[in-house]
Amino acid sequence: MKFIKGDISNFEDIKEASRNIDVIYHNVAKVPITKDKSQFTKVNEIGTKNLLEAAQLHNVKKIIYISSSAVFGIPEKTPVLETDERNPIEAYGISKKKAENLCFDYVKRGLDISIIRPRTILGENRLGIFSILFEWIDQGKKIPILNNGKNFYQFVHVNDLNDAIFKSSLIEGSNTFNIGAEKFGTMYETIDALIEHTGSISKIKNIDKNIFLNIAYFLSKINLIPLQEYHFKVYGKSIFFDISKAKKILNWKPKFSNIESIIASYENYLLIKNKLKKILFHN
Repeated sequence: MKFIKGDISNFEDIKEASRNIDVIYHNVAKVPITKDKSQFTKVNEIGTKNLLEAAQLHNVKKIIYISSSAVFGIPEKTPVLETDERNPIEAYGISKKKAENLCFDYVKRGLDISIIRPRTILGENRLGIFSILFEWIDQGKKIPILNNGKNFYQFVHVNDLNDAIFKSSLIEGSNTFNIGAEKFGTMYETIDALIEHTGSISKIKNIDKNIFLNIAYFLSKINLIPLQEYHFKVYGKSIFFDISKAKKILNWKPKFSNIESIIASYENYLLIKNKLKKILFHN
């Protein structure tokens, strides 16, 4: 195995890395919590164009582009289909939509590209913004929800996502797939199951939407929480994908439910926390 260190925004780096390659898995992106919004253009858009141009130059057989559910913004209906209108509401989602559009353009030029749109990714080594929720539960604090947690919200376990990505590389022909858990429920049910699993004394508390947004915006502005506008707008909304297309065409079936995925992430959070404690104690 050969490792090449490079910058996706540098075409020469990507041209060298894609030489004599059959399949490219494109998973490079600046994420929503990125402060410098210009990085979305540099990495998510220009980087994707560089990769596709290099792939075409070297006649790469297959490209798998990992997109995001953020391209849909706040969907007007659920479940969301691959063909539904993409209407992103913030800079990250817009950049991912533009990257998808580049993929569609290069498909017309002859490249074989599959686009994968995952729901929120959980599982081993997946913490991100959920580390805040896990810390609150670990400390027995109240857990704020909107709309009494009645909104249906879908996750996807990283192992199920990896399986879908791999299987999409085995088929010929460009396509787009929405990927998410098959077994999921309301946000209240998911968080309540996690609290029960941990034995925490945390309680779920419904709060007024305006109060929640005002506090959340303030805390994000002073960098106390790693959340951005998109996270606040989707919290309390029902968002889930129709995954029937991926199941049929890829012969793929998710193994993990929402609850199993969030428990796996929580257990990983505890593992990392305990390791850090041991390091600090040892020092």
